[in-house]
Amino acid sequence: MKLFKSLLAAGGAAGIVIGLAVATPVLATVPFTGTVLLQCATVGQTQKVTINSSANVLIHIEVTINNSTANGGTQNGTGLTDAQGTFTDSWTIASQTATTAVVRVWALTSEGVATGETSFLIKLVNQTCPTPTSGAFTGTLVDTTQVSGQVKKTCDTGVSGNAVFTATLTINVSYSTTLSTTFQLPAGLTLTLPCNGAAKALPSLPVTSVIKLHESTAPSGAAAAADTTITLEASAATTTTIHNAKAAVSATPTPTAAVLPATGQPASTPTMPWPAVAVLGLIAVAGAGLVFRRKS
Repeated sequence: MKLFKSLLAAGGAAGIVIGLAVATPVLATVPFTGTVLLQCATVGQTQKVTINSSANVLIHIEVTINNSTANGGTQNGTGLTDAQGTFTDSWTIASQTATTAVVRVWALTSEGVATGETSFLIKLVNQTCPTPTSGAFTGTLVDTTQVSGQVKKTCDTGVSGNAVFTATLTINVSYSTTLSTTFQLPAGLTLTLPCNGAAKALPSLPVTSVIKLHESTAPSGAAAAADTTITLEASAATTTTIHNAKAAVSATPTPTAAVLPATGQPASTPTMPWPAVAVLGLIAVAGAGLVFRRKS
């Protein structure tokens, strides 16, 4: 697919695999459909949002209550649709005031970033809810230029293996002051880049969006690279290179014979009491020990 060619989370430890040959099927009509279980919920009830799309589509759900995502943030609001194209998120209504909650869904589909919005009422326990509606809503593709790029890993001689990155996405929609979001991909979704291997495709996001990559696991023998921030521009299709230098090796100091001030005898002299040897040995060990998931 044009975004993440495939987003896999096998056993919770695989991750984002970008650039696979098998693409997520293209949706012929709407990018996704959604349903909010309770159109009118009371404090303490369990609310659930269900999203239907293609398989392996990345979904991010934000719930805003009283102008704060912290008040109504979902607990598992970011992840992949399953093999049937379904992603669900549920949480307990905790607001203490009657209000309207807004549900915003973002989807990284095969055709680009899509988004959709709906709302539901929150009533206090002693208040009456109106007749519920279906709770269904749909998503549409963001109507702006969406671009991509590539990223690859280079490594110094003597450094080998793979680097593993956690990713944070900031989606910006230039024609709207409200259509923007920043979220980190879950722990099970990571990007793996092999040392000096082929470049892998980045997701297509609206122009001015940002991808931040944090190297959570460095290749063998390497120093971890600094965080890399990639801002997607209209002329993107460029390749960002992340380099791993070889880790510096600390020099081991040449051991010297300890000398007792009172006797002038070296520490290895048999006449030195055993407790003194033990203490000096501990000092030497301690001394040696001092030597030592477009926002680069």
